[in-house]
Amino acid sequence: MVKPKKSPQNALLSSNSASGRKVEKKHTAASSTGRQNLDSLAILLHRMTNRIRQSLELSEILCATVAEVRDFLETDRVMVYRFDRDGSGEVVAESVRKMRLPSLLGQHFPAQDIPEEIRELYLKARLRSIVDVTSQQIGLSPLDCPETGEPLAEEDIRFRPVDPCHAEYLTAMGVKSSLVIPILHGERLWGLLVSHHSLPRRMTERELQVVQLVADQVSIAIAHAILLEGTRLQARQEATINRVATLLHSMTEMQVQQALEQTVSALEGVGGRVCIAPQLFVCGKQPLATQKSEDRRMGRRSDKKTWGQLIQNSIEEHPDWQAWLDKEAQVSQESEVWAIADLHRALLPSDLASAFLAAGIRSVLIIRLQYRQQFLGYLSIFREAIDIEIFWAGRPDGDDPRNLRPRQSFETWRELKQGQARSWTSSEIELARSLANHFAMAIHQYELYRQVQALNADLAKDIERRKLAEIQICALNAELEQRVEERTAQLQRANTELMREIGERQQATASLERLSHQNELILNSAGEGIFGLDLQGKTTFVNPAAARMLGYEVEELVDRYMHAVLKHSKPDGTPYLPKESPIHATLSVGEVHHIAEEIFWRRDGSSFAVEYVSTPIREQGAIVGAVVIFKDITERQIVERMKDEFVSVVSHELRTPLTSIRSALGVLMSGRLNAQPIKSQRLLEIAFENSNRLVRLLDNILDLERIKSGKVTMEKRPCRAADLMAQAVEVMQAMAEKAEIRLCVMPVPIQLWADPDRIIQTLTNLLSNAIKFSPPNTTVLLSAELQDEQTVLFRIQDRGRGIPSDKLETIFDRFEQVDASDSRHQGGTGLGLAICRSIVQQHGGQIWAESTLGEGSTFYFTLPISH
Repeated sequence: MVKPKKSPQNALLSSNSASGRKVEKKHTAASSTGRQNLDSLAILLHRMTNRIRQSLELSEILCATVAEVRDFLETDRVMVYRFDRDGSGEVVAESVRKMRLPSLLGQHFPAQDIPEEIRELYLKARLRSIVDVTSQQIGLSPLDCPETGEPLAEEDIRFRPVDPCHAEYLTAMGVKSSLVIPILHGERLWGLLVSHHSLPRRMTERELQVVQLVADQVSIAIAHAILLEGTRLQARQEATINRVATLLHSMTEMQVQQALEQTVSALEGVGGRVCIAPQLFVCGKQPLATQKSEDRRMGRRSDKKTWGQLIQNSIEEHPDWQAWLDKEAQVSQESEVWAIADLHRALLPSDLASAFLAAGIRSVLIIRLQYRQQFLGYLSIFREAIDIEIFWAGRPDGDDPRNLRPRQSFETWRELKQGQARSWTSSEIELARSLANHFAMAIHQYELYRQVQALNADLAKDIERRKLAEIQICALNAELEQRVEERTAQLQRANTELMREIGERQQATASLERLSHQNELILNSAGEGIFGLDLQGKTTFVNPAAARMLGYEVEELVDRYMHAVLKHSKPDGTPYLPKESPIHATLSVGEVHHIAEEIFWRRDGSSFAVEYVSTPIREQGAIVGAVVIFKDITERQIVERMKDEFVSVVSHELRTPLTSIRSALGVLMSGRLNAQPIKSQRLLEIAFENSNRLVRLLDNILDLERIKSGKVTMEKRPCRAADLMAQAVEVMQAMAEKAEIRLCVMPVPIQLWADPDRIIQTLTNLLSNAIKFSPPNTTVLLSAELQDEQTVLFRIQDRGRGIPSDKLETIFDRFEQVDASDSRHQGGTGLGLAICRSIVQQHGGQIWAESTLGEGSTFYFTLPISH
């Protein structure tokens, strides 16, 4: 069984990842013929690139390239291979050394010789290949990563065994060593630069780099040549349009026949016609009816000439003509142009098909002539079938239809395809459309001219009749002059009105486009979700914000029933029936609804609260749809709940000391304790302590809010950590002695960039908490250490009762305490730790706590050393 080969023209590459070995980089002897030193290579490369740039003609550039590369490499054959759109290709430039290898110039190779996956590697990885048939090795050197397309950091050559079919293919060509470098044009693989040698030859990395640079220059030259060809084509088309326009807009007479001949010639047709009922202008070959088609259409025998004249003179008035065009696909929706490349494949009625094919017409280009919504006729261009001759490098093996074996012969084989249809290119269609516009405009103007001529003829007849009466001649002349002036004024007014109408339409079009663009920008920029509905509840437009909130792409929501997408529900989660929702009421009766706290559902199954407004869209008093604007109010609800909780906690914290103060003052005011001064004094002390607690609470709340809102500016400056720790301990020493607590300080000589007052406030708050919750005769430790080169770590450690693990994070929130009774027993406000966290965060640090129940707690916070 014959083993299938990967591809015959793996002569250019057989690439797939295989374990390769890096080519050994060796310094070769300076006396070697094909190797020059670095200066010689630079001079040679400069000469080669200059020769490439000396011409703008692509053929000359490619010929110069292959000649220079062959002289540089001293190989037997260098050629440029260009790919066609179907994957096949042709040798478009070649330089052969003393006919040591046969010439392949002008010969084509089938697409199977270089499979699609190999062409993809040439394009994506810019892969170069070097084959040595004698050693059965192939070297692969990509410039880019095949997966990402990014340039590789290092260029190298990896060798592996060459595929047998690849080696056999090259051997059949008489090649013992080859080099292949891809040539790119933009994002497309344009072709290959190929070097063949009839003897084994080693390719150095320097030679590969030089040839790669030449290939890059060829890519630039190809881009310039293609741009030049496009410019020349545009110039030729503009010249054709100017010639036709000159003929059509002649001051003396509209030369439609000459303009048609110019049009047919420019579009390389064999015939054409302009049908302007009842006039017909023809050029070259025309559709002719056969007797058979006439008999079939008329249902009887008739004179062939009569039907032939009918088809030739008024084929556009044939009953099947318009029906046929309606079935055929137009080039675009904006203009009625039919470019039919092959009438054999068209939906052509038999009568019309017979008329065209009998005249040898294979392709037609039909353009409807129209001026200001007024139908004038048709412009038709005809082409006949062509013969295509292709020279192939070797004839396909009839016994090997699947191409399983490499080709054994590359002898030139001529293939002739007869009777081939020729497609209409986009540039030809655009040229034809431009010419058709000139035809339509000239015909319309000519019709106006004919009407003026008819009026002038009538005027001349009136003058002749009135010459017979000498008495009335003066009066008639005056009347005639008046009529001429009126007609001239009418034409001038019509022309002025025409120019004004054109200007207004242009302004309206520009305003409409500008308004449409502004509306699109507004919809895309809006933070609220916006979507439009038709009367059936389907979406007509959706802005990106709405799609994002619902978890969809914009395209996925267009033309869908929005009620099914949203799963619109009431605030309690009960889904609306389609006809019960407020949005449906807007569509049905035109009511505007402003609804809050209802529920929409996302694509992933999650829901969110919304506030929305549904407004009807009216056109001429009738409801044609609705627009809905909605926004996600989940965060607003969370903020409102937080505000409610904050107000509740603050009111509770205020009410407790106020109640105590009120009760104490009430008892004192009653006079019942006038005889008991000791109790009266105690009640006054309670009132005083609670009033102080209220002041501390309000000061802490205001202080915390000012820090969080940024109204309090941190006055940062250089300060010593040891001084801050000493001042904080000095402030808290009296409180510690009263509670029989020992304060121990372990300072560190570190310079900080901080607000000293705020850091002392943080240290005193943390020391105060440690003293309050420590049993007598225990020690509270304040220490600091260098955590890293940029951060200092402060530590406050006590031996108190400890903090539960689930409270270690929440105690830093407002009014959060381990035990609610602590605020009453210890006199705290519940805001000290929240203030500490805000101060530390304003300094760019962090604060946290660690604790073991029954053993004590440790509070940590960090500060940066430098600003």
